[in-house]
Amino acid sequence: ADTGTGGPRCWTWTVNMLDYLVQSGDISRPDGLQATWYHRANKKEEMNKALASDAMILEADVTLEGYGTVSEQPIPIMAHPPDIFSDNTLGQWLDAVLTSRKGIKLDFKTLASVGHSLDLLQQKNSTQEINRPVWLNADVLPGPNTPDFLIQERFPVVTLSPGWKVSVTNTAQGSTPYIYCITEGVSDQLHLVTFPVHALLVRKGWQHLSWLLRQSSRFSLTLWQGSIHPNVSDLLFVRDNTHPSRVYYDIYEPTLSLFKEAAGQTLKKTFQSKRFLFSQRCGTTNQSRFR
Repeated sequence: ADTGTGGPRCWTWTVNMLDYLVQSGDISRPDGLQATWYHRANKKEEMNKALASDAMILEADVTLEGYGTVSEQPIPIMAHPPDIFSDNTLGQWLDAVLTSRKGIKLDFKTLASVGHSLDLLQQKNSTQEINRPVWLNADVLPGPNTPDFLIQERFPVVTLSPGWKVSVTNTAQGSTPYIYCITEGVSDQLHLVTFPVHALLVRKGWQHLSWLLRQSSRFSLTLWQGSIHPNVSDLLFVRDNTHPSRVYYDIYEPTLSLFKEAAGQTLKKTFQSKRFLFSQRCGTTNQSRFR
């Protein structure tokens, strides 16, 4: 962004969402399971509900006003298809959200809205610093089930969330060739990248998704669900095989509470087991001293 003094202005906010939430006091440690979400905070009424809620990260959808009609304007608005009009522009949405400490996730629904939105983000940062992480989500990689996808244009210093359209009846999202394709698509980027993965597909594709996480410390996963709730056992499998800071869980109730309870019990058992082993070792050491 231009500072008006002839030089670029640095984007100085904490890029990592979990680090930001720890610093803001919303979570106690960098753990993706502790982060909470509010979806489709688009129109002003819903946005205000989101701002008043306990949710830590606001997710909202961006398109162009009147997109695809003779009334189309180069103005990014907050609306989820099929809506193409809204009482809330992206500029108004940012002004409101920046008065809070909520994290930001913008989900682009049209390619045409990306460039205009990035320009607006840069303008906002030059006048009122965007002092928090921003995630940009778009279908920027070719999906295994559909030919239509969005192409990455350009991004400021943000976390990329390169989504793709999937069907739960097709598990190609976790296949070897497709995972390699994903990695190549972001390997030359310096941004943090969180890959959105359908929670119903994560277990079957885990061999390849775990390989993906090993390719860079910049990579994380965001598990999301549709209308069908995932199995808690599948979520626990992911939890047990990753570092807490490498996976976000965008899961709905009541599954989320059941998962958190089960994850807490697993952690408690692990702690008790380690404490038992420690006491056994200490006991053996003490006995050897008195022989």
